[in-house]
Amino acid sequence: MKKVLSILLVLVLILVPIAACDNGGGNGGNGGGGGGGGGQPAQKEDVTLTLWGGEEDQTMLRARADAFIALHADEVNLTINIGIESESTVRDTVLTDPQAAADVFAMADDQLISLFNAGALQEIVVGADAVRAANGASSVEIASIDGKLFAYPMTADNGYFMFYDKSFFTEDDVKSWDKMLEVAEAAGKQITMAMGNGWYSIGFMRGAGLDAWLEDDGSTGTTFGQGAAVLQGMLDIAKHPGFINLPDNQFITVITDGSVIAGINGPWNADAVAGIWGDNYAAAKLPTFNVGGAQTQMGGVLGFKLMGVNAFSANAGWAMKLADFLTNYESQVIRFELRGQAPTNTAAAASPEVQANPALAAIGAQAAYSGPMVVGDNYWGIAETLFSIIADGNPDGTPFQDLLDNAVAGMGS
Repeated sequence: MKKVLSILLVLVLILVPIAACDNGGGNGGNGGGGGGGGGQPAQKEDVTLTLWGGEEDQTMLRARADAFIALHADEVNLTINIGIESESTVRDTVLTDPQAAADVFAMADDQLISLFNAGALQEIVVGADAVRAANGASSVEIASIDGKLFAYPMTADNGYFMFYDKSFFTEDDVKSWDKMLEVAEAAGKQITMAMGNGWYSIGFMRGAGLDAWLEDDGSTGTTFGQGAAVLQGMLDIAKHPGFINLPDNQFITVITDGSVIAGINGPWNADAVAGIWGDNYAAAKLPTFNVGGAQTQMGGVLGFKLMGVNAFSANAGWAMKLADFLTNYESQVIRFELRGQAPTNTAAAASPEVQANPALAAIGAQAAYSGPMVVGDNYWGIAETLFSIIADGNPDGTPFQDLLDNAVAGMGS
């Protein structure tokens, strides 16, 4: 009896492992390694993404892309190629050939509508509520169309204010254009802005309660037709010896050579200006100007930079994850630390470091007089023509109302 039991026990010990091995390999699932069979691990997918961002952001984007690759190294073999494309021109580049454009790209908020209308933006569905909860309401609104989210909010500093050199101006001086121009002329210096640019100069119109907006048909609606007194106020500034109209890309040049001691520009140049002026570096909200004999506070644009995902991406899922990662709390803190850019993430924006930044404080002060800018594509060229005529001193002496009527008719066409 004992011999029989011993033989049976031996058979059990031999047969059970055989049965277990047969079960694991035969069904290819329960005992295997996730589809590899026989305990082999699954082969990771190879994914390549292209990311576009501004020239100043290339080093930061490379570091964050590498961090994203490392974070998901156990899931996928990621390659992320990074290219230079300005946030202000990405719309034109993408729309030239959306299928050849980057999977993920940074953009100014005024690029969103055109990209959406062309079907070039992937709607954010997965994690959309988390994005809405983490970011300021205005940034979420500007990144949305008909209540649906089509971009990830990234920065809240796409606006402008007055830089000034404290060795020339007091805090009271910079409250009005009249006083600033007087001080600059007396010092043999000048104040600058890109007056011919419709993004900057709409600040004069908004100060007087006039505005431009996007119509349902894609054209631009406007109340500029009532702005004759505004154009006169702008012309008085443009013709003053203490002022020089210069494009945005010459701002740092004239600050460096010392010919300009104040100017309207944005936080993207804050570090450069601070490095030139040192302890004399300061920033303030925009000044008042003369409209029909009354001092009028300039308005402005409170804009945002966003991260979008190409609807034609062959790897849209991973592209969405990358865009989300590049705009999360940690990435926005890093952007502020390296580039001085204001976070849209409410937790990051509340930090003492952000609150103490002069440029961001100036944007905050100007915010009460500013708002988002959403206009039709036909606005830009027509506005540039209108405001450039004024910036050049209206050399032909064209009546202001004629200039305004032509602009309004063109924008509404």
